[in-house]
Amino acid sequence: MTQSTSVIFGVVKDRSGNPVSQARVSFSSGPVPLPDIAALTDVNGIFTLSAPAAGSYTIEVISDQFAPMKTDITVVSGQEEHIEIRLP
Repeated sequence: MTQSTSVIFGVVKDRSGNPVSQARVSFSSGPVPLPDIAALTDVNGIFTLSAPAAGSYTIEVISDQFAPMKTDITVVSGQEEHIEIRLP
C-alpha cells in the first residue's frame, strides 16, 4: 500500500483578520523525520505545505511583525486540510 501526500492549505492572519504576507510557515515536528519544509505566505496570507505522511504535525509561523506561533494539525493520507492561523 502506498501513502499519498497530504496537502495543507492555510491562511495566516493578524488578530484583526488582516492577512500576514511573507510569514515563514514550516513543520516543527511530525510523525516522520522532516526535511526543512517551509513556505512563505503570499500577499493574501495564503500558504501551501505538503505533508509527507499522515499523522499529527506541529506547524510554526514566524513573521517579523509578530511573535512566533505554533499550532497542531492532523492530516489524513491523500486528503486536503485547511487551516487558519491567527497571530497574536
